Amino acid sequence: MTVSVEDVLAQLNPKLRKSVMSGDSVPATEYAATPSIGLNRALNGGLPYGRQVLIWGSKSSAKSSICLQTIALAQQEGKICAWIDAEMSYDKDWAEKLGVDTAKLIVSKARTINEMVDVGVQLMEAGVDLIVVDSITSLLPAIYFEKDTDELKQLENTKQMGAESRDFSNAWKMINYANNKVKPTLFILISQSRNNINAMYTSQQPTGGQATKFYSSTVIKLFSSESDNQALKGKIHVGDKLIEEKVGRKVRWELQFSKTSPAFQSGEYDFYFRGDDLGVDTIADLVDTAESLGIVNRTGAWYQLEDGTKVQGRDAFVAKVREELDLQDMLRKKVSND
Repeated sequence: MTVSVEDVLAQLNPKLRKSVMSGDSVPATEYAATPSIGLNRALNGGLPYGRQVLIWGSKSSAKSSICLQTIALAQQEGKICAWIDAEMSYDKDWAEKLGVDTAKLIVSKARTINEMVDVGVQLMEAGVDLIVVDSITSLLPAIYFEKDTDELKQLENTKQMGAESRDFSNAWKMINYANNKVKPTLFILISQSRNNINAMYTSQQPTGGQATKFYSSTVIKLFSSESDNQALKGKIHVGDKLIEEKVGRKVRWELQFSKTSPAFQSGEYDFYFRGDDLGVDTIADLVDTAESLGIVNRTGAWYQLEDGTKVQGRDAFVAKVREELDLQDMLRKKVSND
């Protein structure tokens, strides 16, 4: 006797049936594109909605900025976005320069892990599509405050081992539970790197303990060196003079873990904090990605297209792609289809 899936579901208790579904009824994963074409390709399209994503790394690696640009792209698709500002560092002018429609961005503050959970769950229940917490490193455990007040305790009264890790562990359980009950929300956590000192060596890890990484479907590490050889320089007007200044830097990304795409991929992009084009340089990233896939051939300093067109130097080729929209569209299509 053959039993169908429908027969099995029909025999379930009505209350249990609400939480059980067949494989065909599970919705397909939707993705939020980041400004980096290479990173999007590694992520199978972008950051997954309905999941928790951890973005962590060294200081000044533009973690907040790439999230703001991701919000800008999501807003163009009609998504509702929110920013939970734990560092009290949200800059409206900078967000607007990166393309964010600040009039449509929900901005909330949070001091403690408890407040972050309360605000996050309420925003998810209200139908917000994308939430960024900047950053979880700045969130305090509830033990730091006097009970039911806004007053900080004396420092000697806050020494409770494991308070931060315990609060974070419970927070991610609650966030994941709430996200599975309502409209799928992309919940992005920004975290700074911390040194983990062992007996034999020192390594880096994000804030929040193992639970933060365990409950994250995607973990991305960003790194930016402050050395001169990683700096991007350009001409800046200072009065009547045109001088060369640092206008950006190389940022390296590592896809350390992913449940929705192959992990252990890496790459880099140009990030600009001064000049006309701020944020991730999507055109240069497109050129580098096309080269890595063999769509654009490079021999020494020469870049060559399939039609035989040759351009000397990466900067010159990036400028050509930036100016010629047909060439730009052709590269985008080939990169997305490869």
